[in-house]
Amino acid sequence: MVIKRFFLPHFNNVNNNVVSASNSVGHHRSILNTRILGNRIGFVAISIGVLVAASSGSWDITNHLLNKPETFFSAPHAGLYAGVALVALALVCVLRYNRTNLQDHSNYSKGILISELNDWKKPLHSLAIKLIIAGVALLAIAGPFDFAWHSAFGLDGLLSPSHFVLVMGLFLSSSGALLGTLSLNGLVSPYNKIETKVEPALIGSRFDKRRNFNDYKSPLLIVIGIVPVWITLVGLVHMLSLPFSETSSFNFNPDPTLAAIFVTLAFSLLVAFIVTASFRLTRKFGIITIIGSAFVIVNLVTSIYPNEYLHSTILFYLLNIMPFLAVDLALYKFGSGSKIFLYGVSGAVLGVTIFLLHYPLITYTYNEVLPNPEPVWPSITISTYFGMVDTIYPYLILSGLSSGFLGAILALRFGSTKILVSS
Repeated sequence: MVIKRFFLPHFNNVNNNVVSASNSVGHHRSILNTRILGNRIGFVAISIGVLVAASSGSWDITNHLLNKPETFFSAPHAGLYAGVALVALALVCVLRYNRTNLQDHSNYSKGILISELNDWKKPLHSLAIKLIIAGVALLAIAGPFDFAWHSAFGLDGLLSPSHFVLVMGLFLSSSGALLGTLSLNGLVSPYNKIETKVEPALIGSRFDKRRNFNDYKSPLLIVIGIVPVWITLVGLVHMLSLPFSETSSFNFNPDPTLAAIFVTLAFSLLVAFIVTASFRLTRKFGIITIIGSAFVIVNLVTSIYPNEYLHSTILFYLLNIMPFLAVDLALYKFGSGSKIFLYGVSGAVLGVTIFLLHYPLITYTYNEVLPNPEPVWPSITISTYFGMVDTIYPYLILSGLSSGFLGAILALRFGSTKILVSS
């Protein structure tokens, strides 16, 4: 028997609806995926650019301590400017995809990225872009400003107005990239809503692909966003505390006692906050260890390895990974929920490690508060550092414990916001 097609008009209509709905959903999903991918690539590239630039800055400090000839065409300068260039190019990428988001043609895809963010994430995404724009603007100013400063006053110290502008540009850019990553983290596809409104005949068919789109949730991207923020803030603390800012024209060196107190409190609070926030953002075992290891490796490559006199302490410095691993295990096993005491103790443990974690540059800060301090030459850094353990470290224990505890609690409070709950 032959059944002619015109006897099944309903089947024809349903079939046409299936094809039309499938094409529409596929088109809009493609637009969404492209835009989210473009934004994510842009934010990650900004974080990587800041990491390269900040690490190169630390390497440049080491070269100065080693009295290597100062030339513009040096490897640290190349890394610094390459990182800044990457940040600027990545900003163009982010702006391009966000501009397109607001100029689409269809009802479903108009402003699709921004409109589908949760209400509290819309201002977060907007703030991220504004911070990056402000950061790149400061980075663009820092170069000519530094040239003008050198032209007027010759060699400058670590803390100079132009260097401060550069570091603030890196900090704002990295903070914006991290917030941008968080604004997209765990984004649910609007096609969950669209597909459920398609012709009922689609249900159960090969076109029925309703699912929770958590493809956009990636702890690794959060790690990439956090590490540059941490390293940039550490660079800012060093800039405000190291005794490297006295020149023939200006003396921006801080008071030695205030610098030592500031370093102790700031570094302890910072490491505890970063680690606790990282765990709250990801809830994954290994993230704390990865972040701690990344910091250790960057410092090892930029501050220890270039100084041949410090090579014998490389294995000693790598032991700094162990406290991060211990805290990682403790929080993963017992840290579900908001157990304030456990988080506080974890932060306190990390708070007392700063004397080891920030070796060797921290030697120069604490050396200034010793009785009759002597210059710390690269060849005697090890003896100076270990010689002050008995003198300095006992004073760091109580302050490191309390400041680290406070840093963890602050991160826990931060973790009660929707940023972390939703991530």
